[in-house]
Amino acid sequence: MRIIIVSLLVLLSFKTMTQNNFKNLNDLYEKKEFFKFSRDIKTSGLGSWQNDYVHALFYNLVSNTAGSDSLIDLLMKMEIQDLNDSLKLTLLEASLHNAVNSYDYKKADNITNEILDKYASIYDSTELAETKNSQLIWQAASLLSPQTCEFKSNSEIKTSRDMAGLMNIPVTMNKISTDFIFDTGANFSVVTKSYAEKLKMIFLKGKIKVGSVTGGKVDSELAYAEEMLIGNMIFKNVLFLVLPDESLSFAGGLYTIDGIIGLPVIREMKEVHIMDNAVYVPKIAEKKEINNLVMDGFIPVINVVTGNDTLPFTFDTGARSTLLYKLYFEKFKADVTAKYKQEEIEVGGAGGTKKVKGYKLNNISLNIAGSTAILDEVSLIKEIMLDNSKYFYGNLGQDYMKQFDVMILNFESMYAEFKRK
Repeated sequence: MRIIIVSLLVLLSFKTMTQNNFKNLNDLYEKKEFFKFSRDIKTSGLGSWQNDYVHALFYNLVSNTAGSDSLIDLLMKMEIQDLNDSLKLTLLEASLHNAVNSYDYKKADNITNEILDKYASIYDSTELAETKNSQLIWQAASLLSPQTCEFKSNSEIKTSRDMAGLMNIPVTMNKISTDFIFDTGANFSVVTKSYAEKLKMIFLKGKIKVGSVTGGKVDSELAYAEEMLIGNMIFKNVLFLVLPDESLSFAGGLYTIDGIIGLPVIREMKEVHIMDNAVYVPKIAEKKEINNLVMDGFIPVINVVTGNDTLPFTFDTGARSTLLYKLYFEKFKADVTAKYKQEEIEVGGAGGTKKVKGYKLNNISLNIAGSTAILDEVSLIKEIMLDNSKYFYGNLGQDYMKQFDVMILNFESMYAEFKRK
């Protein structure tokens, strides 16, 4: 009898431990502590369906869409009592990201329909509006064939810097060549209305609202390039958001942006070496086990070390300077308020500029994959502006990247490296 009781106690203790581990992993995922989430999966000791659940999310983060979708399909077909609506919604959101990142917009539309039909009550009004607005993209592009990229050979592409210091890369469509900004921080490629017409892009039906840094919304259309040449790569069926010319015009028209090559195109390059005045794309991507890069839906997230802390940052080749967010302020509040005085910080982007409360920090040491840089005049904003600033500690900009001769982004093995000669 004593043996049976002891055995039951051991089983109950193990069940409680695995439930706690599952909850802890979910908390890390919901807070977007993706690198801690990925680390703790390895020692979680979860049961069968829970293990499949966290790996479905992990595979989504590291762009293993086939592995993620396989587990999601399996879990959604099973009758699992503890798989509640909130967990199911998280799986469907991952499946939606898989579909969009595979350029299967029809599937993305179908998944969104399922989310809105079954789980809309879980969303708040803002999330619901954003989901419906995004669906307009998937619906408009539902008949568009998936984007493809053909590598003819290695590409060594000379780039230029515009008056804002942003990297511009040459692109060709319909035998017309132009320069577009090369921006990992853009989760869609963007073009102005006049340039979409000049390059003879094909417009799709429907209009959407695009969020701006000021919190406002910019009316946008959709168009696609049947074929686009960059270096020795041929892209087909490239979807663009089409913005009014005035929304990408700054300083009274002194500085204008014609177009932006965003992450959906950059990611298909597989491995990109970004230098000050050049981009190199090898035909064959190199495999490495650095594992410091994940995709949060359509946003790249990088593992940044400062002191003894490991912090998730977004990163943006279109940002001149690194920007620190509210989470960074909360974590290092005592040190920041002791050393610095609060001031107004101006931030800007598509749709205009805005002044917010914050600080200018100096001597900030950031390390990525063993490469350290010291940053001065780093802006820290105290208030939440965009969704990214709710969950991440900052956005890495050119002030970090330019301290190295090359930044390597590998979307096959999911890593980022910064190297000096």
